[in-house]
Amino acid sequence: MSAADRLSLLRRAIRDYQGEWTTCRVQRLYRARAYAAPLRKTARDDLALLARQGLLVLDDTNPGRRVFRLARAIGGQL
Repeated sequence: MSAADRLSLLRRAIRDYQGEWTTCRVQRLYRARAYAAPLRKTARDDLALLARQGLLVLDDTNPGRRVFRLARAIGGQL
């Protein structure tokens, strides 16, 4: 599976399930869908990319935990 397929899966999951997204949660998603992405770095990089694209916002208020959440535009529209 390509990186584009993997990112598409992650985008859909984030929009469908929202909540907090961590590297661990992304890894579980990938494993459940049989994606070959065993490294935490892959999950971390994918989350960072989606944050740069504006889909996610990083909540790093807890120094020991990086959590990403779905970004909301004005009026609650994506």
